[in-house]
Amino acid sequence: MAFQLPKLTTVIDCGPIGYPGLEVKFWLNLTYQEYEPPPDAMPWESTYFHALARMVEWVTFPAEMTDGDEPEVYEIGDALALWELWNTEGFDQQIILWAVTQYQSQRQERLRVEAKN
Repeated sequence: MAFQLPKLTTVIDCGPIGYPGLEVKFWLNLTYQEYEPPPDAMPWESTYFHALARMVEWVTFPAEMTDGDEPEVYEIGDALALWELWNTEGFDQQIILWAVTQYQSQRQERLRVEAKN
């Protein structure tokens, strides 16, 4: 049996850590996926980056944080995309780490409310 549940998402604004307008979008109802890194795995093939890349959909940088005049959306399609962003010169890795803690708090609250119902 397979289910076609809607994808629930949340957007975390990173303003509280000094990045106003920078947003990270997460998937809230992530489904289980078995993953085993290959024996000769590249760094982005680690379980950590694989799992994190499944949760993060995109990061939006406001125009004032980019080279252009428009906001930029960086799609996280896989672990390699996340690894490249993570290691981009000038990118603060704390953006993702802080946003993950906010995501976890929202997810736990959602689960707590569901348990009450």
